Amino acid sequence: MIRRSLNYIRGGACLFAIGLVLIIGDPIQRLLFVLLPLSGRFSSRIQVSWFRFWANTMLQIPTFFCGVRFRPLPSVPGNSGVLILMNHQSLLDIPYLGAALNENIPLFVTRRRYAKGIPLVSNMLRLYKFPLVDPARFSVSQLKALTETAANAPYPVAIFPEGSRTKNGEIRKFRTAGVNAILSSRSWSVHLLIVDGLWMCATLPDFVRKISQVRPKSVVFGPFSFDPKTDDPEQFMADMREKMVAGLARLRQDSKA
Repeated sequence: MIRRSLNYIRGGACLFAIGLVLIIGDPIQRLLFVLLPLSGRFSSRIQVSWFRFWANTMLQIPTFFCGVRFRPLPSVPGNSGVLILMNHQSLLDIPYLGAALNENIPLFVTRRRYAKGIPLVSNMLRLYKFPLVDPARFSVSQLKALTETAANAPYPVAIFPEGSRTKNGEIRKFRTAGVNAILSSRSWSVHLLIVDGLWMCATLPDFVRKISQVRPKSVVFGPFSFDPKTDDPEQFMADMREKMVAGLARLRQDSKA
């Protein structure tokens, strides 16, 4: 009982701290991007550094308040032409990938509803021009915009092929409309980032209750080449899902050892 109460207190303090730093960071970010044109050739470097700073900060807060150990993180390639497929377990998945990327930032395909109402985060999605979609109602115009963004992306593109967070940590069925639009745009070097342990804090109430208990682990598979001129996207994604399921099983087996 005492331990559970302590976990609640630590989780609540952690969530409060995250909210506080997002509120403080939002006006700073707005001012930074207003002044960004004055930085000239350093503009891209500042944008990348700012994003990576916040990705690491979002992981450092649970580490400080709750003792969550995210490191060592895997190394994920950050160059153009890289497509990252990641399983979706928690609210921390995007910062996790941002901190794991060995350079640059991930252009993450993100739900459109997150582009409003969240301090710093909503503004960041717009400023960095993350691909915004409505997974429940993929339209032709959304898919066309996603294809164009992926074709010209100067940074790696990342997507949750499951579309939404898992409830038990298992790999859900893939929603392939968005992934297929991305795959059709150019040749890709595909990497799989498989994370386990974070599903316990998939929602805000779960975050408060269980963030102190999570022990995240991850592994990266790849690269796997995809050429839209010769490869079948449906078969390719079926293979990728199979590899992700096997990778998750291996992570869980290693945790038991």
